[in-house]
Amino acid sequence: MRVVRLILQYILTIILAMSVLALILINIISSTVLNESYIMSKLEEEDYYNQIYESAESNFENYIHQSGLDEEVLNDIITKEKIEKDTKIIINNIFDGTDTEIDTDEIKNKLNENIDNSLGRKKTATEEKAINEFVNLICNEYKTTILTTSYESKINTAYQKVIKYINLAKKVLLILIGVLVILIVLLTIKRIYRILARLGLAFVIDGLLFLLAKYFIDAKIKIETITILSSSVSIVLRNILREIINIVAKDGTILLVLGIVLIVLYAIIKSIRKSRRLQDQYDPEK
Repeated sequence: MRVVRLILQYILTIILAMSVLALILINIISSTVLNESYIMSKLEEEDYYNQIYESAESNFENYIHQSGLDEEVLNDIITKEKIEKDTKIIINNIFDGTDTEIDTDEIKNKLNENIDNSLGRKKTATEEKAINEFVNLICNEYKTTILTTSYESKINTAYQKVIKYINLAKKVLLILIGVLVILIVLLTIKRIYRILARLGLAFVIDGLLFLLAKYFIDAKIKIETITILSSSVSIVLRNILREIINIVAKDGTILLVLGIVLIVLYAIIKSIRKSRRLQDQYDPEK
């Protein structure tokens, strides 16, 4: 019976370790890639809006040579403030489920004004058609550069489902952790201090798994080479991944140290109890 109780304790401890591990990982994901404020802060931190501004202007220049117009017509058709505003609209559409369209009328009007000033004369019908096509190309290129798509509502739908399941998983894991701790306490009730060893073991397992994951990622995955959508987005993504890995390493270290402390504390209490039993056993006055 004692052996069965001991086996059950270790089984429950392993399940507890996996539950705590899952809960921590979910909290890390929830507070980073699934958090709108966090994403916004990372865009600011990596000077994202300025990079998009420079990319947009560079992309516009690819069209100006084909149009036969002077490069000056592109002057001041966009601003960093507009890029920041429109980027936040896109992020809000994804996270909050809004359906706000990116307005390019400001760009269109400014570009037409610059073209009129550059030509200095009335446009022919052929020129008017060509210029309208050019203006539409520039507006579409702007939307492409700031990464607005028709899939924002679909992404939001998927995001809402993920959040729903994550919230459910958090509740289930918290309940499971509570039940597991109670069961371990009941199994160690005669020597309640053993709960320290079981919790310590669970934390050590989690800490080691986190640290091993960190070292594995560092060795096998070249974060600096990850590229997605554009260089600006890739820089932000790499920064986020690096931060998540650092959080995992930090949490792993804390869990490992805490687990070792609990195990050492258990060993000290056990040693003191054993010493007292021996003293009571051989005390002639007893």
